[in-house]
Order: sequence, then C-alpha cells, then structure tokens
Amino acid sequence: MNDFDEWVEKLKQTRDELRLQLHLGSKEAEEEWDKLMADWMDFARKAQLEKSAEEVGEAARELGIRLKTAFDRMRKNG
Repeated sequence: MNDFDEWVEKLKQTRDELRLQLHLGSKEAEEEWDKLMADWMDFARKAQLEKSAEEVGEAARELGIRLKTAFDRMRKNG
C-alpha cells in the first residue's frame, strides 16, 4: 500500500469515528456531518476520475484538515 492509500485509509477511519460521535451531537453537528460527507463524496469522485496526483492530493489534504478539525471539535464538545 502506498502513502496515498494509507492516508485515504486514515481519512476513512476518521470519518467512521466522526459517524460514531454524531449520534451524541446536536443538530449543528449533524449539519456539519452532512456537509463533510458531501465533501467526502466530491473527493472520492475526483479521485475516481483520475485527476492528477497533485489535484487529488490537494483535495485530500483539504478534506483531511476539515475532518480532523470537525472530529476534534466534536470530541471536545461531546
């Protein structure tokens, strides 16, 4: 497995952890989750369209930052 695949797996794990925290959260958290999942689907679609590694990497970095920030906020407020 290459570094990119490992990084995507970590993003998936973070996504799954957020999903578990969601049921404990507020309506605001649920709305944030829905937006993050839309972003995730956009990322997955871009990756499947075989964009350049740089484009996919940038989208993945942005999504990773957003997922981590949301997860940290939910964990702190949960």
